[in-house]
Amino acid sequence: MPPTFRPRGMRTKRERGRDHDQRRREEKPWRKWYALKAWKDRRRDQLQKEPLCRRHLARGEVVAANTANHVEPHRGDWDLFIGGELESLCKTCHDVDVQREERAGGVGRGR
Repeated sequence: MPPTFRPRGMRTKRERGRDHDQRRREEKPWRKWYALKAWKDRRRDQLQKEPLCRRHLARGEVVAANTANHVEPHRGDWDLFIGGELESLCKTCHDVDVQREERAGGVGRGR
């Protein structure tokens, strides 16, 4: 494959990705909380208690859950992060439905 033409000074995709990740870390420093043992334990407990996707169950479908979602987005509030209500979801419901609702200004589950 021939080399890609890149005008002088144009950043590579990898460089742009690194910059994006750095901005996310600066804008949302609580993202690192997801690496804490307290969160991992809480997530595990939620998925054991509720192993099926809550949204699929509401539609009469059985799909395994693999994500513990905060029903009310915590947005950096430690008390909500560690003590707020959780729901078990599949990755698709979390990454598509919940994120769309949050971007639209709702608070999870269509509220």
